[in-house]
Formats: sequence, structure tokens, C-alpha cells
Amino acid sequence: MSYLSIFINDQLAFEHDLSKSLDANQLAFLDKMDGDMDRGFRISGEMISEPDAKQKATFVAMNLLRALQQEDDAKIAVACAYIGHRLPHVIEVRASDQGDRIHIEFVEEH
Repeated sequence: MSYLSIFINDQLAFEHDLSKSLDANQLAFLDKMDGDMDRGFRISGEMISEPDAKQKATFVAMNLLRALQQEDDAKIAVACAYIGHRLPHVIEVRASDQGDRIHIEFVEEH
């Protein structure tokens, strides 16, 4: 089994099993998320009008942090599935509080 581990300020906050396969509807939902994000979004007050894959994953990771705080299992699952499928070599998401900003780092398997 492989996992996507989510760390917040160096503390393990959540692990998502990446070996679970997604059905066609779930994959279509990830595609819809991509389409919605293609229109642009804000990260830490900065408008990203033409996001690349890493910026999209960062946006999803920020939403994942919010979902973890709110204990919203559905949003947690979707965010983890998105990161796992769009950045398949990532095994950890590391979020750290840096004053008024959150820094997100993606750690890939070696």
C-alpha cells in the first residue's frame, strides 16, 4: 500500500491510502475541478490566472488544510484523491505556518 501523508507544522495530520482506485464519476469530478481551476484562483491573496499543475495542487492542498480543520471527510477525500492522481510521485504534503502565510511543500518519493 502507498499513502499520501499530510503534515502540518511537522506533525502527521492525516494519511490517505493511494491504492484505492477511483471510478469514472470520481475521475470526471477531478477533471471538473481542473476545469474550474483553469479559470484562475487566489492563493494567499495572489491571483493566479493561468495555473500550472503545481499551483493547482497547492490550491487544493490549502483547501485540504481547511477541510482537515473542519473535519469534512468528503472534502478531505477529494483533495487527497486530486493530489494523488495529479501528482502521482508525491508521497507527502508538508504545510507550515509562516506568520500570516502557509507554505506548502510536496515531497516526492525517491
